[in-house]
Amino acid sequence: MIKLEISKEARDYILSKNDAITVESVSMASCCGYSNEPLVFEYKPPTPGNYEEIIVDGVKVYVFKDGVVIAPGGARICLADNNSPYKTLITEGLRYRDCFDNVHPGFPI
Repeated sequence: MIKLEISKEARDYILSKNDAITVESVSMASCCGYSNEPLVFEYKPPTPGNYEEIIVDGVKVYVFKDGVVIAPGGARICLADNNSPYKTLITEGLRYRDCFDNVHPGFPI
């Protein structure tokens, strides 16, 4: 079971839109290399069997199972503080293994 919390601001935002969110593993590449990054989307996944379902404070959270690594203190979903009129959900304490089976530095295997 994944230990996960949602900040009050993020919870209020999510519940104003939907009752479920999905944390996907999205492949990203840049000049610094390749990684699978967790991104939060405001929908229920089309194939829930590939996800771990967690209910946190009335919000259904679907976390993509394959390669997930959680920080020892657990993971957190919160609103990004980006001074933008558009709100964005982000994760803290959650990473995915990349194609080389490495994890982000500081996360135990």
